Amino acid sequence: MNRMEALIERRAETRHKTASARAERILEDARKHGVEMRIIGSLAKRSFHLHSDVDLLVSGPVDPARRLFIERLVAGHMRGTDIPYDLIFEADMTAGRVQELLDGCV
Repeated sequence: MNRMEALIERRAETRHKTASARAERILEDARKHGVEMRIIGSLAKRSFHLHSDVDLLVSGPVDPARRLFIERLVAGHMRGTDIPYDLIFEADMTAGRVQELLDGCV
């Protein structure tokens, strides 16, 4: 492995650790506030790379005030990481699409 490959690998590893730690804190904080959320996508599948984002699926119905609270909670935890994230609300999708996302996260 050359120096550039080693540098990229170290950066990817650091980014993965940061994403994992922040996502776990988000889930913990969400649970404390009665929000059911799960990690999906590349982070859940353990295929998170240097340019991956964090995908979070919020379960159940959410009124506008609750949605805003959840959006702020996630943004607060991800601030300063330079890691993009997608916050996906189950209530905005069909049951079939939710199942596709869940099947893809294992």
